Amino acid sequence: MVMKICVIGDLCADLLLPYGEMKMHLKNLKTGNVSSSEVVFQYGGTCGNTSAVLGKLGAHPFFVTDLCTDRIGQFLKTSMEEQGVDLSLSRETPGKSNMICIAVIDEENERTMFSWLPPGSDYPKFNANNLSGIPEDEPMLVFTGGMVMNNDPDSMDAICAKIERLKEHGSTIVFDLNVRAETYGMNPDRKASYERMIRASDIIIGSGPEEFNAITGESDMECSVRKLQTSDKTIIARDGKKPVIVAQGDSWNTVPTQSVSVLQTIGAGDTFNGAFLFGINEGLTTEQAVWFANGIAAYMISTPGHLSVPEDVMDRVKRAQNYHSETGCV
Repeated sequence: MVMKICVIGDLCADLLLPYGEMKMHLKNLKTGNVSSSEVVFQYGGTCGNTSAVLGKLGAHPFFVTDLCTDRIGQFLKTSMEEQGVDLSLSRETPGKSNMICIAVIDEENERTMFSWLPPGSDYPKFNANNLSGIPEDEPMLVFTGGMVMNNDPDSMDAICAKIERLKEHGSTIVFDLNVRAETYGMNPDRKASYERMIRASDIIIGSGPEEFNAITGESDMECSVRKLQTSDKTIIARDGKKPVIVAQGDSWNTVPTQSVSVLQTIGAGDTFNGAFLFGINEGLTTEQAVWFANGIAAYMISTPGHLSVPEDVMDRVKRAQNYHSETGCV
């Protein structure tokens, strides 16, 4: 049965600095082959990107975020709506400016992220008022991510309490760890909030040992996944090109990724998130939804444009229905 999809979390602007590309251009100056580089300004944030991908796939998600009223906030609001995202449940915070995430992209197309708070700005924060529009009486597919764990105790408590109530009323909760320990750390309040969110979640998604190990304290990602694995949860563990681990109850399966020529990586995990949610909402099993999401993410990282998705989405859903983890066949 198709459910409403509600995404709760961060929306920010991404400023992409092509540092590696510029270095290569400088090396080519002596040959007379001079090229230019472009700084890109676009919508971003884990939940913003996930919502945009869902919109592009045709899911028409509700997105609840801390909307700012400055010019950047208006740019982000318009950008989301252009992708088919419904912001009607979001509340504006008057006088607040948006944060900006600066992505420095090296020669290998890998990026280092820096969060910058311009004067008058702050991280997205949540409270009873800006979460009040989310209905609790109708079960939904609800997604949120670790960027809501912003070290503000009141905001983290408000998010966790809302997720717990949605869970009590029958919603399915999907949580992307997205720890970003190098930016936010892991103080006692943040750790306790993660523990609450993990307890309330039905499906937990994470990327690499740096996320899973930061949560569990283990030194190996597989050990971390097994530590989180319980009878009532599904753990989805991504790690670059390696097969995606899907741990459900007592089962342990892997789903292969696709080998493609990589043009960009920013938003790959968020694209996976959006495609996975879309697949689950279309009735795919967990492994089938992961296979589908791997394919959509592979398309995105190998195709020009911001969070590009293919046109043959429903054909891919049909192919995913034939995927069986026991054989790896489609």
